[in-house]
Order: sequence, then structure tokens, then C-alpha cells
Amino acid sequence: MYSKKTATSRVPALSTDAQHGFYADWIFIALLLIPAPIWTVIFWQTGTINQLGITPFVILIVLYPIVEELIFRGILQPWIAQQWPHTVFTLSVANLITSCIFALLHLFTHPILWALATFFPSLIFGYSLERHKTVLAPILLHISYNGGYFLIGATLFSQY
Repeated sequence: MYSKKTATSRVPALSTDAQHGFYADWIFIALLLIPAPIWTVIFWQTGTINQLGITPFVILIVLYPIVEELIFRGILQPWIAQQWPHTVFTLSVANLITSCIFALLHLFTHPILWALATFFPSLIFGYSLERHKTVLAPILLHISYNGGYFLIGATLFSQY
């Protein structure tokens, strides 16, 4: 259940190029596509698409994920991994702590249930960082997940 690994084995080398081939990894592709059926079902049930202007679209769907991932997966998670290079089952303690902080900070801008629900995508983002050793992988996942949330779900979710 709980193991200790050396700090160097858990700290990703954060390159932003595609040399690690995450784009050809079937697990990454699956994680990228997982939200698509969820957004489709929400759209069919509600018949709504949140009408964003181009500026909010770019900020919420592209800029925020880039900034958040650079901070959380580019700085915070590797730093925590150096301090506590442990795993719980197959998840790193750094990923778990980073995801808790990520979800808690979303309480400032989201209803409580939706803020806490960001914990699970955050685990996926952290996993992709550790698997592919590049911050570009979680950035692309985050953009994909935010895209569905804001294009289709935000109208529905804002009611709760």
C-alpha cells in the first residue's frame, strides 16, 4: 500500500517537447477522450451549449489550463515529490497532495461539489505528468476537460 521510492524516481524531468511520445500512448489518448461521451450525454439531456465569447473561451479553456498546469504540475507536484517521494497504492503522494490543493482552490470559483469534483481530473493530470515526464501532457488533458465543461456543461452546472 505505502512505499518509499528515491526522490529521483518520482521527480519528472519537465520538458515541454514531444520527445516522450505521450501523443502515441493509448492510455493518454483514452484519458483525452474520456470526457467526450460525458459532454455528449449532458448536451443531449439539456440541449444547451454555453455561449461564450471568444475572449472568455480562450481564457477559460486555453489560458487557465496552461497557467494552472505550469503551477500545479510544473512546480508544485515535482517539489512535493522531492520532499515526499512515496506512493499510496499506485498514486504518488505528490499527486494526491497536489490534487487536494487543486480542488480546494477551486472552492473560490465553483460550487462546492463541482470544486471538490476537480480532484479526480487533477489526479489524471498528475498521473499523465508522472507517466510522460512532460507538462505538455497534463496541459492538453486539462484543455480537453475544460473545453467540454465550459462549452456544454457550464450552463447546467452553474444552476447547482
